[in-house]
Amino acid sequence: MAVLQLGDGIAGSAAGALLASLGADVTRIPGGHAHRVGPHLSGSGSPVAAVDFVLDHRKRVLDPAADPVPHANMADIVIVDGATVPPVSGRQVVVTLRPFGCDGPAHPGGEVVAQASGGLLATNEDNDGRPVPAPGYVALKSAGAVAALAALHGLDRRADSSGPLHVDVSIQEAVIYTAALPECAHVIYRCPGRAGSGRYLAPSGLFPCRDGLVRITAVENHQWQGLLTALGRPDWAVGLDDRPARIEHAPLINAKVTEWTLDRRKVDCAAVLQANGVPSTPVNLPGELLTSPQLEHRKSLNRAQIGGHDVTVLGPPWRITHGSGGAPRSGGLRGLRIAELTHVLAGPIIGSLLGAMGAMVVRLEEPERLDIYRRSGPFADGIAGVERGAYFAVANHSKHSVLVDAERSVVSAALSQADVLIENVGSSRLERLGVAPERLAAAGQLVMRVSGFGSDGPLAGYRVYANNVQAYGGLVGLTTDHDGQPARLGTVLADPLSSVVAAVVIAAWAVGGRADTGAVVDLSMSEVVAYTVSEYLTAASTSDLAQAPATRRAVHRSADERWVAVELTGDQNATVDDAEIAAQIGARPADTAAAELVAAGISAAVVRSAAELLGDPHLAARGFFPEINHPDPDLSNPRLVGLPWRFADQGPLPLKPPPALGSTPASALYERTAV
Repeated sequence: MAVLQLGDGIAGSAAGALLASLGADVTRIPGGHAHRVGPHLSGSGSPVAAVDFVLDHRKRVLDPAADPVPHANMADIVIVDGATVPPVSGRQVVVTLRPFGCDGPAHPGGEVVAQASGGLLATNEDNDGRPVPAPGYVALKSAGAVAALAALHGLDRRADSSGPLHVDVSIQEAVIYTAALPECAHVIYRCPGRAGSGRYLAPSGLFPCRDGLVRITAVENHQWQGLLTALGRPDWAVGLDDRPARIEHAPLINAKVTEWTLDRRKVDCAAVLQANGVPSTPVNLPGELLTSPQLEHRKSLNRAQIGGHDVTVLGPPWRITHGSGGAPRSGGLRGLRIAELTHVLAGPIIGSLLGAMGAMVVRLEEPERLDIYRRSGPFADGIAGVERGAYFAVANHSKHSVLVDAERSVVSAALSQADVLIENVGSSRLERLGVAPERLAAAGQLVMRVSGFGSDGPLAGYRVYANNVQAYGGLVGLTTDHDGQPARLGTVLADPLSSVVAAVVIAAWAVGGRADTGAVVDLSMSEVVAYTVSEYLTAASTSDLAQAPATRRAVHRSADERWVAVELTGDQNATVDDAEIAAQIGARPADTAAAELVAAGISAAVVRSAAELLGDPHLAARGFFPEINHPDPDLSNPRLVGLPWRFADQGPLPLKPPPALGSTPASALYERTAV
């Protein structure tokens, strides 16, 4: 697969890097005027931005003056981000990345704009409730993963086209999908309480240790019991076994847990708690990942050179064990048969993406072990029911649901007919169901395994939520307020982003030349997270650093009590006064202030919450939150979060509703009927 990447956009670079890691031959023609934040590496010539190095080191990078046309005409995929679309004369898939899609406002975009307009910034805040920007290029890299998936979808569809196929990727929509999916579901289905990780009860958060911080998330009752065992069954915990009691006494619980963590090393805290079934992980800085025993075991830390200096770069967040060839298949996504043994978010979202792209996805559901979002909500309108889970709906659309029988014969039958198995339920549950990934791979099937740390290594058995892997992967430690204190990171980016990356791997297998060759793909969510800040890991691996161009990111309150995010780069950083910007924003409504700053050449955007995104006229015009016929007919105005790309002039990609529990009989497995 030949890929041409044009322009200086980070999202486009990230898309090209992901495809290159899957074996694509990627050529990049830069624009020649990139301004990068974050660390820079000293080379033989001018300093190189660490982010450019980690995203480009597998590519062939040409001179900015190179003519793109001959390269575009030889490419299968042309990714355009911050450049002009070249004329092409074949059936290339041309992917454009724009801040608000091809029909959106003419806005220069950028990382802070993506975070603010895509809902990510609204999920992260300091102790005073001020939004805190994520470090580096977290939002744009996430949009790049979406663009890589969109490109592969285009390859699958180009057989229907007589000329170039244009795929329109909205960076705003990509960030919403990867960073604010649960928050949007919470609003769509009118769920009570806080969304996302804000729902977690004590103890849940960052706790100080002797050498840093540890992330603890004891949500379920059995996790609370494990915590008490680790702490020696203290007297202060008597009477706190019920969830309402733990909510009421959260300050006491958090104070007592802090007393326990304070004199211990963060790694030891995590190990003791994990031994008792409590999700817990150390909060790492990127430099600490260089000595991670888990990354070392998985051989995820690779050596490279820049300007004669050795540096470390993070490898792809998956490990592949190749199997054998199976029955020949025509290839492609349409009609690809996928069996799913998944729960929570990171597994199910993979199937919903591929189902919306044309695959036949069968969700295998055990009545006695239903998905937590079927069982526990949050539920639409606060009314419990297996069809009313808000997060279940957005993570499980475009599928079938088949109930697993007591003899597990349905699992066996489904797997015998499937091309792909997606699982994130873990090895012990697979063994109980009689599922052996290596045997499936030997039969020519693809097995996608998703877990917090991968299926082997010293941390393979760790129980985690998204906020745990975000802590381990370096994102939490780098997301700090103006005083250097860690922000409250409310996003569960790790789940949807890991799902997008996993879908990219499956789609590449399906549309590539090895769709009849089996393999086990073992994807680590913590490594997906580390990828979002990987330039900081690379910079920490060397002392050969150059002074990075000064950049300021700030968030200011507007006259209408909203927030406006601003990024000052280059000469602006020296000439624009922060106090003046704050005063200008404080004297105007947020939308007016942001528009004036953009007109003056300053990157700025209003920080939008999920509720604001659901009411956004531009997103409504693009049909990004489509209405569906929900399996519960009593739900009012049921909608989904759409796919962040579309084929030019074809409107939003249609999504099908989430399946009612057991709505497809086992005898109809993989029949080509509507979901």
